Amino acid sequence: MALGPRLASWYHGLFHIAQATMHDRWVKWLRLIAFLAASSIASQLVLRGLLGFVGLGNLVVSSGITLLAASVVWMIAYPAMWLRMLTVMAEMEAKKEFEAVLHEIEKLHPKHHPAPKAAARPPAN
Repeated sequence: MALGPRLASWYHGLFHIAQATMHDRWVKWLRLIAFLAASSIASQLVLRGLLGFVGLGNLVVSSGITLLAASVVWMIAYPAMWLRMLTVMAEMEAKKEFEAVLHEIEKLHPKHHPAPKAAARPPAN
């Protein structure tokens, strides 16, 4: 398979996973944490660069610690988000598989429902 179609297939799979877990509460929280950590990292880098450019780099004393903490949070939250999304996908696939097996079993062994009772006839006079 060529690289283009393989890449498109991989991206489509990731998109499918993201769509399937869109309403999952854990994934929403993990996405938020990963986004906040990544934006903190980016803002710390930009702030330190800009203040260093004008000679005020010493004003951001704790940026190294903040940058390290944000990096650690991002390194935990981002993979955890994808693991949660993959877990939800596996659960959904397992549920589909289980329903298909149950359907096949019911086709082989249909449930016997009691026959409807005969309508009561009016008494003969």
